[in-house]
Amino acid sequence: MKFKRIYVEITNKCNLTCDFCAASKRNKRSMSIEEFELICDQIRFLTDYIYLHVQGEPLLHPQLDEILEIAHSKQLKVQLVTNSTLLNEKMETLRNAPAIRQISISLQSMQTIGYLENENNSNRLFENLMQLSKNGKFIQLRLWNFSDQVFTDGINSCLSYFGINKEDLQVEKKRYLTRFKNIYFSLDTQFQWPSDPSDRSMIGSCYGTRSMLGILSDGTLVPCCLDHDGAISLGNVFETPITNLIQSQRFINIQTGFKKNCIIEPFCQHCQFRKRFDLIKKEDFSS
Repeated sequence: MKFKRIYVEITNKCNLTCDFCAASKRNKRSMSIEEFELICDQIRFLTDYIYLHVQGEPLLHPQLDEILEIAHSKQLKVQLVTNSTLLNEKMETLRNAPAIRQISISLQSMQTIGYLENENNSNRLFENLMQLSKNGKFIQLRLWNFSDQVFTDGINSCLSYFGINKEDLQVEKKRYLTRFKNIYFSLDTQFQWPSDPSDRSMIGSCYGTRSMLGILSDGTLVPCCLDHDGAISLGNVFETPITNLIQSQRFINIQTGFKKNCIIEPFCQHCQFRKRFDLIKKEDFSS
C-alpha cells in the first residue's frame, strides 16, 4: 500500500493562538530525533512525501536541521506549513535543506498578529521567500479564509508584490500563479474542524486511510490531518510497526467504508471537510 502523503507532527507546540485553529487537549511535546528516525524508517516505503505538521509550528522544533537531514537520508520529500514568524531565523536551515520540496505560508496566521502590516517585516519576508524559491523550493502563499474582511493592507501588499490582482480572485479557483517562478498563491474558504454535533452524515468518502495518514507528536496513528486530538487512534507507531497498524480491523473498516461511500467513524461523520469532496467525482474514490 502506498500513500500520497503522511503527516508527521514533529511538534504540537505553537507560538500563536489563531482563532481558526482548533484547540487541542493533548499535552505539548516535540518528537525526539530518535522517534522521528524510527517513523521515517517505517514509512519510507509507504510514501514519498511527508508533511511536518498536523498542529503546531514545525519551525519551533529545536532540532529542525537534524529532522530535515534524516528525511533526506531516507529519501523523503518534505512539505511544511508555517506561520512564518520564525522563518527569518530559520532561513539558513530551510535554504540548505535538500529534503524540502514545498513551504506553505499561512497568510491568515500573519494577519492574526498584524505581521504584514509592518513594511520592514513584509519586505524581509518577501525577500526570503524569493531566496527559497531560487533554491528550488516551491512556495505556497496560503489564504484559506476567503472573505472581504480578510484583505487587510498587509494582505493586499503581499498580493501586489507577487503580481496577484485581488479583483481576479474567485473562490471557485483554488490556485494562482505569481510573477515569480516556484511561487504560487492558494485560495480557499475556511473549513470547520470536526466538532459540530448537529451536522452528521453517514454517507460520503474521504482520502483518510486511502491516500493519507497522520502521526501525532506522541506517535499516535490517525486516519488524516484533521484528527488533531487522536479521536480515531489506530495505535502507536512507537510501540507497534505501522505496517501492522494499517492491517488492523478498525483501519480496514474505515477504508472499506470510504470505498463504499459510507462513513463508519462518528468523528468522520461530523467532519465538515467531507463536504469538499461532494464536488469530486465518485470514481476518484472507487479505486
